[in-house]
Amino acid sequence: MNQQGYIVEIVDKRTAKLKMQRHSACAACGKCVTSSEKKDILVEVDNSIGAKIGDHVEVNMENVNVLKATAIAYIIPLIGLLVGTIITYFILDKLSITSNIEVISAVVGFILMSLVFLVIKKNDKKFRDSRNYIPVVTKIII
Repeated sequence: MNQQGYIVEIVDKRTAKLKMQRHSACAACGKCVTSSEKKDILVEVDNSIGAKIGDHVEVNMENVNVLKATAIAYIIPLIGLLVGTIITYFILDKLSITSNIEVISAVVGFILMSLVFLVIKKNDKKFRDSRNYIPVVTKIII
């Protein structure tokens, strides 16, 4: 996935912040800081080539990594919700508990989904340090 934008801030030797237009594939995953009125986003990028503030650059993120990041952010918590809800429902049904079985199952599903989100949040630094899930500045455009 190739995009273009402007460097607006240098974070450290290898990282910069880039202002660019949100791509439809992004779907506001939460990784980027967005404004509600504009389609501009501010995203951290790997700036190993040393672009400076104000440079117009091209960034790339492998499609496989985009799909992995999407799965981590959306699919895994959804699986937690469904597994928690379905398993709880069947366990309560086998125990012949009929009172509020759907409500209890839903609550357990939401609790499991929240726990999955917490695990993802706890590992956020590990994902960030791997640098597999952030776009890479590939060239400076004049």
